[in-house]
Amino acid sequence: TKTAEPEQAEVRNVPTKTAEPEPAEVRKVPTKTAEPEPADVRKVPTKNAEPEPAEVRNVPTKTAEPEQAEVRNVPTKTAEPEPAEVPESDPGVPKWVAAAEAALAKAKARRDAAKSKNDQPAASHEPPAPPPEPEEPPFVRDKLSDDASIPQHEHHTIHTREEIAQIYSEEELEIDETTRIDDINNMAIGKNGTYLIKYIGESECVRIPDTITTIGKFAFRGNEHAKTIIMSDSIRTVEKFAFAHCTYLEEIQFSQNLESIGENAFLKCRRLKEVNFPLSLKTIGKGAFGRCSSIRKITLPGQIKKVNDLCFFACRNLNKVILSGSVEAIGNSAFSECYGLKKVTISDSVTSIGESAFSWCRSLSEITIPPTVKTIGNWAFYGCQNLTDIRLSLMTRDIREDAFNGCENVFNVKITEFDRNDLSDSEMKKGHRVTLKVLKQINRQKAERYANEHNISMLFI
Repeated sequence: TKTAEPEQAEVRNVPTKTAEPEPAEVRKVPTKTAEPEPADVRKVPTKNAEPEPAEVRNVPTKTAEPEQAEVRNVPTKTAEPEPAEVPESDPGVPKWVAAAEAALAKAKARRDAAKSKNDQPAASHEPPAPPPEPEEPPFVRDKLSDDASIPQHEHHTIHTREEIAQIYSEEELEIDETTRIDDINNMAIGKNGTYLIKYIGESECVRIPDTITTIGKFAFRGNEHAKTIIMSDSIRTVEKFAFAHCTYLEEIQFSQNLESIGENAFLKCRRLKEVNFPLSLKTIGKGAFGRCSSIRKITLPGQIKKVNDLCFFACRNLNKVILSGSVEAIGNSAFSECYGLKKVTISDSVTSIGESAFSWCRSLSEITIPPTVKTIGNWAFYGCQNLTDIRLSLMTRDIREDAFNGCENVFNVKITEFDRNDLSDSEMKKGHRVTLKVLKQINRQKAERYANEHNISMLFI
């Protein structure tokens, strides 16, 4: 009985333990799984459902608020100046509108004041009498009357002060309290009557009066009427761009006391045919006569020390240049692209020739470089396709590597010292080396041929 009981107990406990967990596991698993599944399913839509409407409601609400705020603010800001442009009220008017209205009001007030003063027709007068205001110089008026009794000058354009002010602003000219308008000569004049600020007429022949000593920058720039300029001998300075782009200018008579011509002073005066510089001239600025394609001859006077960079650049019909005995340097591209240049006379005073100084002078056939020249810059004679004869000196020691590059038709390079009877052997060797150096830039085969003819080693080439 004691033994049987535990055996049965063991048998019963084993399947019981095994049977109980199996259904328990089977039943509990779906129960546990079933319970969270509906709970999860119910909670997930509940959680998703709650934020979804919340998000949907919040998003349009947040988006709608700034959209409406922006839409309301934009027309409000735009709508404010629109009614303000109509001269009904001052608040909110832009500064430029107020300034324009103020300028118009002042101009109208001046015109009304002038009209009230000149109710009586002006008496005929020649020359014109000075205006009643003592501070204004003769021939200065706010606006010339249309009355027939006031003499009108042929080819003269009369401007109001408002028009002159507009010209000043367009040209970026400097004016001060001394500026006046000369209606007879159609000029704006400053600095106590000695400085020509702007020519505002339409005459073909312009005479600059004796009171002027300086022609200011941009004074005639872009003038399409002037064909002849006659300077009085009182003029000493022509500033930069003074006559630039005067496309119809054909002739200019310089002051005999002129000392300085500024940068680009006559740039692109394409119909200017002849320039006769006075002996008093000391300086010609950079690019002063650039692209003056009708000039044919240039003779520089005795006080010019340097031909500045681009001074006669692209003067396509220039065929003769004579440099005086005072010129010491020829600047970069000074005569570049002067296609018609055939002859250049370089004085013994010149010590340097700048880069591209005579480049693309296609008609140049020969050039003589005096012994005083110490330096010839890169591309100084580049592209001179018809250059055949070059005369050099042993004293010209600094010849840059590309100085004569592109001169393909050169066949004669002569050293001036070779004409001497007392030439030493060392000088002869130096002369051959200079010749080979030039020929090497032009054509290596020519250099080798020259070396073979004179039994010179090619090691240094």
